[in-house]
Amino acid sequence: MSKENPRDHGYGDSPNPSSPPTILSKADASCPHCGGETLFMLEVLLEDDGGMMSALLAGSGELRGAYLGCAACPYASPMMTGRK
Repeated sequence: MSKENPRDHGYGDSPNPSSPPTILSKADASCPHCGGETLFMLEVLLEDDGGMMSALLAGSGELRGAYLGCAACPYASPMMTGRK
């Protein structure tokens, strides 16, 4: 049985958050998992462990992730990462 993480996108283990996520905005879309009417754009600060993801994201600043999340179920879209 493979232990591949479908969310690693080739970078290895998913990054660890260094703070709870914050809501950036309400998205104009419904949840593809449960059909709930409310999705939110969320942002989270990530631990910068100096791994491959950190090396590929040039520049300085805090490592951050943004994703869509559902208020009614555990759905979360793949996370976009960058520095800010």
